[in-house]
Amino acid sequence: MDALIVASTIQQQHALSDVMHRAGIDCVVCSSAAEARRESLCRPFDIFIVNGGLPDERGNELSASLAETNDCGGIYIDDFARVDMFGDDLGRSGVISLVRPLTKTALGDAVRMLVVANVRVTALRIENSELKSKLEDEKCVFRAKILLMRALGYTEEQAHKYIEKKAMDNRQSRRKVAMDILKTYEA
Repeated sequence: MDALIVASTIQQQHALSDVMHRAGIDCVVCSSAAEARRESLCRPFDIFIVNGGLPDERGNELSASLAETNDCGGIYIDDFARVDMFGDDLGRSGVISLVRPLTKTALGDAVRMLVVANVRVTALRIENSELKSKLEDEKCVFRAKILLMRALGYTEEQAHKYIEKKAMDNRQSRRKVAMDILKTYEA
């Protein structure tokens, strides 16, 4: 798991990276929003921590942007007034807002919550991808059935059996057989 840490001072950077290393998370440390944006373009991050008070941009804006563009959760740390003002909006983006001064225990708990959420989201993404692939397979097979019904006068059941038998006989997926049918009869 990789993390992006954005903090303007060396002391903040060391404190935040120490917590991440204790959690077994590799991290890239940046001292400005511009540097963090460049890093996030170069490689994906699973989580991020933005310590407010950056020299070139407001930390809440960077946090919202990172959460949206990288599709990951993060932690935004700032003074009570800013967290109170932006915390709800950031929460809807998947960002946990924490108030300074902050203990390492509280930060560690927030990091653990993000890690658990990230594992769950990753599993859901994989499942979603598999379901999309199956849906595309079924769409392709359905189109092939329709072509067989129109071109050869098959019933839907006959077209279905034809595709199934062809797939088994040729040791191919139903989608591959359907694609071959589409190439043959759509041309």
